[in-house]
Amino acid sequence: MKPFIFSIGSTPVPSFFFFIVIGALAATFYLCWIGKKKGLRIDVALDMGIIGMISGILGTRIFHILVEAPLYYWEKPLRVFEFWRGGFVSWGAFIAIPLCFLVYFRWRQVPVWPYLDILAVAAPIIKFFIRLACLLAGCCYGKPTSLPWAITFTNPDSTAYYFIGAIPLHPVQIYSMIHAVLLFIFINWFYLKKKSFNGQTACLLAFGWAIPRALIEFLRADTDRGVYFGVISTGQIMGILTIILFAFLYRYLSKKHAT
Repeated sequence: MKPFIFSIGSTPVPSFFFFIVIGALAATFYLCWIGKKKGLRIDVALDMGIIGMISGILGTRIFHILVEAPLYYWEKPLRVFEFWRGGFVSWGAFIAIPLCFLVYFRWRQVPVWPYLDILAVAAPIIKFFIRLACLLAGCCYGKPTSLPWAITFTNPDSTAYYFIGAIPLHPVQIYSMIHAVLLFIFINWFYLKKKSFNGQTACLLAFGWAIPRALIEFLRADTDRGVYFGVISTGQIMGILTIILFAFLYRYLSKKHAT
């Protein structure tokens, strides 16, 4: 695959970083479009795109540093700023973006849930581009398999080749891209046709994001993401916590709507 998309002078630009930016721009455009269609403030939607891009990049980076390679950065702290070398974890964005939005919404004094709902319909776009970047970089790779659709990473710069060699692997990045497309179709259909209260779409997005992600984790071989007791990964723990949190939120919001 292609871990580095192009170079600026002598500095290679990692595919992961490049496609995070592309995904964020595409999601921002869609966020503004759907927000305008629903009568929400375009300036708020645009701010969400900018805040989401910055907090998403920082969140994915910080989560990677804390979970996957703390000793690597402790040895040479300036490595933290070497974005071009890669090193991002999508769960960091899933945490950082909503937290930054909550601060922003409070500052701008706008209702939280209508805007988190339009975030939900745009979020699968970012997921798709992130997993495309993972495929190009050869990171977040799958376990060995003999299935006919297995993929083999032969680029020496790819993470999969470095850790596991040029052997057929589950294309978990492609599984996740398919999941993103299906989630985008479903969550947009639900938001436009079936939503009955504010926050409902955001909660369903959380369920639709976390459950398949947790299942795909079983097919991944990159143990540096954090695997505990040889069974459960950091992503699965985050998924369980996400499901519990949004189950409570869904129940609270549905009761509030009923009254």
